[in-house]
Amino acid sequence: MNRFVWLPLLLLLGSSAIAQDIQSLLTKINAYHDSRPIEKMHLHLDKYSYTAGETIWFKAYTVVGAENLLSNLSNIAYVDLVSPKDEIVANIKIPLASGLGLGDITLADTLIEGTYRLRAYNNWMRNDSSAYFFQQNILVSNGRLDNVQTQSQISGDNYVVLLRDLQGTPLTEKAVRYAISKDGKVLKRGRLNSGADGRLEIPLKDEYTQAKLSIQFENQAQVPVEKIFKIPAVGARPNSVQFFPEGGHLLAGTLNKVAIKTLQPNGLGIAAKTYILTSGGDTAAIIKTNKLGMGASHLFIDPKESFTTATYFEDGTSVQTSLPPIETSGYNIQVNNGNVNRLFAQVNMSSDKQNGKDIYLVVHHLGRTYYVSKQAASKAELTFSVPKEELPSGVLTISVLNHDLVPLMERPVFIFQTARELPLAVALSAPSTGTRKHVTVSLESGNPSDSVRNAVLSASVINASKIRDSIQLMPNILTSLLLSADLNGYIENPGYYFDGDFKSNEVDHLLLTHGWRKIDLASALTPGEPAFLPEKSISIRGQARKLGRKAPAAGAKMTLISSKNFMDFIDTVANDEGYFEFDQLFFPDSVKFLITAKDDKGKNNIDIIVPKAEETPAGPNRNAPDEKNDINAKFLDDILQSKQFFAGLEAQGLMEKTIAIQEVVVTARSSKKKASENSANLNGPGNADQVLTAEDLETCPTLEMCLNGRLLGVMFRNGRPYTTRGGGEMQVVLDGMYIEGDQLSMINPVDIQSIEVLRNVGYTAIYGSYGGNGLIIITSKTGRDAIQSYTPKGIVTVQPKGFNLNRTFYKPVYEINSENQLQRDLRTTIHWEPNIVTNSEGKATFDFYTSDEKGTYLIILEGLDLQGRLIRKTIPLEVR
Repeated sequence: MNRFVWLPLLLLLGSSAIAQDIQSLLTKINAYHDSRPIEKMHLHLDKYSYTAGETIWFKAYTVVGAENLLSNLSNIAYVDLVSPKDEIVANIKIPLASGLGLGDITLADTLIEGTYRLRAYNNWMRNDSSAYFFQQNILVSNGRLDNVQTQSQISGDNYVVLLRDLQGTPLTEKAVRYAISKDGKVLKRGRLNSGADGRLEIPLKDEYTQAKLSIQFENQAQVPVEKIFKIPAVGARPNSVQFFPEGGHLLAGTLNKVAIKTLQPNGLGIAAKTYILTSGGDTAAIIKTNKLGMGASHLFIDPKESFTTATYFEDGTSVQTSLPPIETSGYNIQVNNGNVNRLFAQVNMSSDKQNGKDIYLVVHHLGRTYYVSKQAASKAELTFSVPKEELPSGVLTISVLNHDLVPLMERPVFIFQTARELPLAVALSAPSTGTRKHVTVSLESGNPSDSVRNAVLSASVINASKIRDSIQLMPNILTSLLLSADLNGYIENPGYYFDGDFKSNEVDHLLLTHGWRKIDLASALTPGEPAFLPEKSISIRGQARKLGRKAPAAGAKMTLISSKNFMDFIDTVANDEGYFEFDQLFFPDSVKFLITAKDDKGKNNIDIIVPKAEETPAGPNRNAPDEKNDINAKFLDDILQSKQFFAGLEAQGLMEKTIAIQEVVVTARSSKKKASENSANLNGPGNADQVLTAEDLETCPTLEMCLNGRLLGVMFRNGRPYTTRGGGEMQVVLDGMYIEGDQLSMINPVDIQSIEVLRNVGYTAIYGSYGGNGLIIITSKTGRDAIQSYTPKGIVTVQPKGFNLNRTFYKPVYEINSENQLQRDLRTTIHWEPNIVTNSEGKATFDFYTSDEKGTYLIILEGLDLQGRLIRKTIPLEVR
């Protein structure tokens, strides 16, 4: 597991010998860290807001340890798209090679508008809290099927929602169903009609604060629409202030550092000024916060004095409160991180703690120790000086232990080593250009003195005029891997701390007011087996049991057969407990497999149990304060423009037309055969021109032979189905997956529950371009259908989640006679280049074409080199 170079443990213990007890403890902690290295993940997205019909493009960077070296531990990552209803609406699996992976998620027409979040993790990261998964909010509007904008707010005792179409016309007299839910529990349901101005008034109660309001209705095209609103604070709720003593303790008779956090009811920071007052009304300290509501100041605490505080917020309100309890016996710590070369820490203690016994100061990152020192507790103040030269960039923890090695205090500190930044020179073929012009970007990573200059990078080019939020304040590779991966809780505007000059003091205030990862010494001393292991490949696991019993079928011969190719199979043998595993698998998503089993006599009297993959719950949104309502209204101009752009793509055949399921009218037919309930027919199971059931296929030797001549309006050529109307090849859909027609011969008729033929436009319109020549919908025997048909012995069908098939970003080329052009180019993401690798000289290039729109474009570069040096860079390009 040693994937990185260990720095030597630095023990500054003067001339005395290293204490065996502390050395033994550190050895165990380091061994624990070595066996449980921390992986962190970042996704570089092409942009931060999307509309239905677009694609989220991303690159995954997985690193290990505080040095942020590319990880070889996990070879699989999971990426979830979580809806405003906290439901996982898309989940893909991507392969990782040396910590790097690529992926994309298409935003379906049916998505609810609102604040979504992308979540990324791997199986090994599940051993830790999901709070440290990569999570990022994205805003998704919908002008494809939704076509409704809202304006919502609290008015008196009601939550008021105005419904309008995209042209601003009120949706009057609409029958609306609503539900208010919180923490998975429905608090209220109701029905009402919108008024003449499209107005809804939903009564509120105090307990509805931070609940989710769902409303459902039909838009002007009679398409069902759902909207989700996060209900803000109900009633008059004051701003708040929290106090955080440095190291967790206020100690009388010493100088203390106190940090504060001032918050609005919605969880966002607010600028404020706090006065700490003595009992006589004198000002002992003033703490002024930044616009994110964080600040700190020193305070000397007289043992005979008591204190109150008064906080004045920038909105004109104020609050009075008390300081946290003051201790007369104990310890506190003060850290000075302002020196470029050294980190200073002073441990203060009350007189009763000055017993001459050793006090240890340890600087570590989750147990990976970088510095240890000890001093005798023989005076009120102990000063430690830590050289920064060997410290990595990021969040480190200072732990103070007593002579019994019991932790007394912990203090997070952020080290920012400028030498740990990746040098990256960027040159454009021209500082400004015109529309539909070719642009070349040349890159050079590292310094000439570097022994290795290779770097892995990704680049996004966006039209900045279409981005509503400040790009500089958004999450990026620096905030993800240096801050968010080690801090628990919401970080407002994370890019703020790295925008321009690094804001050292303000990052320190952030650390003082946030929870951070802390090593559990008890766990380090008594480590158990991790619950989740690193995944090197896709595996299919299960147990073979004797038929109808729980007894294991030891030694059963297991075979895994791909439904894509019945000549492709893998064999293995179940162990003494009947457990088996097929590993080293690599296949795309939606592939089915057959697993067969035979005992030592060649009989198939075996039950095969394959448990479903354990899902990771969506959980709460770490970045909940950033959730927004009324996204369609906020991005109305972009929606209207995207509709024009999408119409052009549809006309060129580069995009499917909007699928409006509710507009398809299907005429009922008598004596209709029943299709499988699991049918992927978008019209609904059985809504087809012809249906064949499992009984119709019982005597079929092969599927092609069985269907040829039995399907009305279908003829076969070389094993492929063609419509008799025009002769075009029909689309085959197997269990919801589009496959080639010649793959029919590979499907076993015994595995089929139903076949549906769609030829008339009433059935095919829903499929857009895929339905032009008709479709054949095939549903295999799974679940209830298979059980109703037969009970198999020694065979089971499984469909494990495979890898997402990456698509290629469409790149128009505006050259003479080029066929790869757009008639009207209104792209927001101008270019996506995820796989940039600089050569041994640190050089690489990529190119793109500008669109039809003028303005400022931004080239956003992220990545790292093989030494773990990170880079985030934005370069403007003027298009005139």
